[in-house]
Amino acid sequence: MEFRIVSFEEVTSTNDVAMHEAAVYRHGSLLTARRQTAGRGQRGNRWESEPGENLLFSLVVEPTRIRVDRQFRISEMAALAASDAIRESTGGGVPCVVKWPNDLYVGNRKIGGILIEHALQSEYLSRSVIGIGINVRQRAFDPSLPNPTSIALCCRGEEPPVPDEVLRCFCRAFSRRYEQEEERLHADFMGRLWRGDGGFYDYRDVASGERFRATVAGVDRHAGELTLRETDGTERRYWFKEVEPLF
Repeated sequence: MEFRIVSFEEVTSTNDVAMHEAAVYRHGSLLTARRQTAGRGQRGNRWESEPGENLLFSLVVEPTRIRVDRQFRISEMAALAASDAIRESTGGGVPCVVKWPNDLYVGNRKIGGILIEHALQSEYLSRSVIGIGINVRQRAFDPSLPNPTSIALCCRGEEPPVPDEVLRCFCRAFSRRYEQEEERLHADFMGRLWRGDGGFYDYRDVASGERFRATVAGVDRHAGELTLRETDGTERRYWFKEVEPLF
């Protein structure tokens, strides 16, 4: 896959620019910014970042023949490529995993996040804008954030990579993941899933407030629905924001 990198000093958000100028930014366009004044996370959450310290970008892909009901494949590509980039840019020193559906974690701390926005044509995806934020060299965070970390904080005395090096690693990784066969891609996603080790962990059902203990039983590779299995074998299925992991 070929990339056309466009760099901005400051924008509201790279996803906004890519979404609003669809005729300009076509397949392979990758928009980066040193600063976003209105960076967005999933479900309207704000994404805070010190200017120039982190990697903030959006990638435009125009997939061929991916049905709307199989759109989770794009999420798997993006999350794995971002995780690959963090691992490769640090020589494997930062073992980034994917917290369902597409947050980036090291241990129990969030090192990055992904926001994907789709455009549709009939029953197929026509255009996807993949917004990614990775904390690279920032060492201090807003105390209101629950569990942030960065590559610099995880390197333990080693010099962290610069954001551009992480981006180069991402481009190489995404090229591989974009061409990967669907079943292998999903298997790799499951193999890198946070809390996907077969252990039982504590969760809270957001709607009812009920707390329960469960293991990850699976993720639907087409739609992305999460299945958790309790200790007695009972299975619960959730969409994003319907269940909360407890630490």
